[in-house]
Amino acid sequence: MADLPPLPPAAQAYRAALPKGRFVGFPLDGLDRTGVKAWKVALFLDDAAALPGNLPSGYGYGFDDETALIGAFAEIAEAILPTLRLMEEPRWIGSYRALRSERGARGIVDPFTLCLPAGSPVTHDTELAWIEARRRATGEPVLVPMDVAATDVFELPAGYRPFTTLITNGLGAGPDLEWAVGHGLLELLQRDGNGLGFRALDRGEVLDIDPADLDPPTRELLRHLDEVGIDVLPKFASDAFGLANVYVVGWDRLGFGPRTPIMLSACGEACDPDRSVALRKALLEFCSARVRKTYAHGRMSEPRSVAPDGFVEAFLQGAMPSLVDGESRAFTAMRDWATREAADLRATLERTVYARRTMKPFTELPATALPTTRERGRFAAEALEAAGFDVLVVDGSPRDGSVGVAKVIVPGLEVETMSYYRIGERNTRRLIERGSDLVRFGEPSETLRPIRLTPEALERLGGRPPLLDIEAVDRTVGPLYPLYREPEALHVAWSLEREVAGSANAP
Repeated sequence: MADLPPLPPAAQAYRAALPKGRFVGFPLDGLDRTGVKAWKVALFLDDAAALPGNLPSGYGYGFDDETALIGAFAEIAEAILPTLRLMEEPRWIGSYRALRSERGARGIVDPFTLCLPAGSPVTHDTELAWIEARRRATGEPVLVPMDVAATDVFELPAGYRPFTTLITNGLGAGPDLEWAVGHGLLELLQRDGNGLGFRALDRGEVLDIDPADLDPPTRELLRHLDEVGIDVLPKFASDAFGLANVYVVGWDRLGFGPRTPIMLSACGEACDPDRSVALRKALLEFCSARVRKTYAHGRMSEPRSVAPDGFVEAFLQGAMPSLVDGESRAFTAMRDWATREAADLRATLERTVYARRTMKPFTELPATALPTTRERGRFAAEALEAAGFDVLVVDGSPRDGSVGVAKVIVPGLEVETMSYYRIGERNTRRLIERGSDLVRFGEPSETLRPIRLTPEALERLGGRPPLLDIEAVDRTVGPLYPLYREPEALHVAWSLEREVAGSANAP
């Protein structure tokens, strides 16, 4: 397999911090015509038996190859370094009530503030596994459940079953820990701000943008996309905490494609104190998502057209345990999409993802320009802390601090309501204020599940215990589940190729 090109210093720093193995990288931008650079880099661990099925890989993108390579290596660092660190960290086993009596209220996180799945059986007496985070503002140690701190099953105690699906939301990487915290925190805020406002619940609030208000690279990219037949739709998600939270979707005009139908589901998201930075990042991520989805979920001929000889087979062999044990709902839904024609998939997305109902002037969004992710993250953290939120940091960096990797946890911010039924006070309030039928009141049942809240949160919401109607959630998401969760890369294409081969060999 082909070797990597010369790496920029930031990518070299990540590479040096990663465990030993064979790195393989290759550009993906040949799969589309946006002109945005995109790279895939994978790490085949020398000690693969220690973490079976863990094949760290990353996607990176940008206006140049150097930026894209840095991003790809940063994603690999996020994928493997926290796991290696947390596997060695001390953990505590016990209930919230028992550990709180030892450490005090400020020394442990109440699980009811962590966006539990509706109907979760967790109580203050449930025995959980805990790990130590640090309070950003003071450096104090704070116990957090491994259910939200961990990103991979290898980090959990043997036999431990987490109360929710492990997710990577809040992971960040950078040249130092503070930079990584800024990266992870902005992702948390991005997901909290758009989780009930796009995809199946898209409000259709389109940004009204004058090209004169954009920086030259962003303006030129939009002009180029229009020239090559890609219609771009930038949308508004939120301006909470003084941050511009935006996302970008789009489609190929008639006669211009798409190369693969799955491209039509591409979305770029961003949250930043400066609207221009947010829009630029969301636009670049949208372009990257087009090629990433083509590579990961298109026909097997797509990855083979860009990957070095032998890579696809080696990747599938290394990733097979995770393919077999992956989330079946995500696989089944994406497999359905992978067999659809472009016109059919576009019709599925038209009333939600592509909705255009109102216009929002771009110039109304926040515009606090800050030089780096370190300063942007500090701005966001201070805004959250001023609003009463607690910013907690699980350090996943290598012990020598050569690069920074962190998982940021902010009790009270929310994610994955529409995929894993995780919901707390903020999303409950949002849905009630909209008059949504997703939140109900009355008697609990198998499909009307209690939303787990602290007594204080319940009182703020009026005192009546709310219920999440998971049947209504599933009905609302409907065929759009691949917008929320995706199966492992190449899993769908691999299964379809096997099916075709099996049919050909049938007597």
